[in-house]
Amino acid sequence: MPIATRIATPTDVDDCARVLAAAFADDPVMSAIWPDQHRRHRALARYFAASIRNFHLPGGGVQVATDEEGHLRGVAVWDPPGQWDQPISRTVRALPELVPAFRFRTTAALTVRRTLDEHHPRTPPHWYLANIGTHEDHRGQGYAAQLISDRLAADPDTAAYLVCTREKNISFYEQFGFEVTGTITLPVGAKPMLWAMIREP
Repeated sequence: MPIATRIATPTDVDDCARVLAAAFADDPVMSAIWPDQHRRHRALARYFAASIRNFHLPGGGVQVATDEEGHLRGVAVWDPPGQWDQPISRTVRALPELVPAFRFRTTAALTVRRTLDEHHPRTPPHWYLANIGTHEDHRGQGYAAQLISDRLAADPDTAAYLVCTREKNISFYEQFGFEVTGTITLPVGAKPMLWAMIREP
C-alpha cells in the first residue's frame, strides 16, 4: 500500500487533531494533565487543533501521511531547528483556544510544559518531534515510520529530538537512530516517567 507524506496545510488541522486525539487518548502525559478520562477525551481534539494551528503549523514542520486515495492516516508534528521554544506573544494569541480545552487543568498543563522545556536540549540545532500519531484503524501499517523516515532523510545533517512517553515505544524510535539520553519525571498526576531521545546528525 503506497504511503505518501506531505506538509500539512490549514485545511488539515481538524483531521490532524482528530487523529492525534485518538492516538493520545490514554497517553501518560495527557493523563497527567487530565486525570479524568471523560474530560480528557473531550478536550484533546480541541487542544491539538489549537496547538497545531497556533504553534506548529506556522513553522512548516507538520507532516501528514496519506493512503493511496489521499485519506489522512498519520500526523507528525515537527518543530524546525530553533523553533521549538514558542514566543510568549504566540502563546498569548493562542489562549482563547487553549483555555477552553484546559479549563481547570491549566496549572497542570503549564507545569508539564515547564518541565519539558527545562529538559529540552539547547544544542545541537535539531528537529523536535512534539507529537506523532496514526489513525486508530490504520496503526501498524507503516504511516508513523514513513513520517519519521522522510523527515530524517530530508535533513540528515541535523539532529532530531523527542520525548518518548511509553517505555515500550523506545525500541520503535531506536530503529531510526534515536538513543535515550535521560529520563524526565513529571511532577503532576501519577508522575509518569518519560524518556528523552536524540538522533545525532
